[in-house]
Amino acid sequence: MGAYELEKAIEELEKQIDQLLSPYRKEVELLDGIPGVNKAAAATFIAEMGVDMSVFKSAKHLASWAGVSPGNYESAGKKKRVKPHKVTKL
Repeated sequence: MGAYELEKAIEELEKQIDQLLSPYRKEVELLDGIPGVNKAAAATFIAEMGVDMSVFKSAKHLASWAGVSPGNYESAGKKKRVKPHKVTKL
């Protein structure tokens, strides 16, 4: 597959993603308003988590599920910091 065909394939995929996101325009705009989040990231968030946040008890639960919540563990009075989980691509 040449560069031209690859660009066309990417273009077609982007059109399909736009069509699938059309029912979620409001959510995409809200997510896009977050610093560091663009339309592609918003699409990924919606694809991975959906738009019904009632399934999460709180924002902390969502962050923990997403693996971006740093842990803070204490043992014998000493605090041990733990890095957030590494997010893996499927």
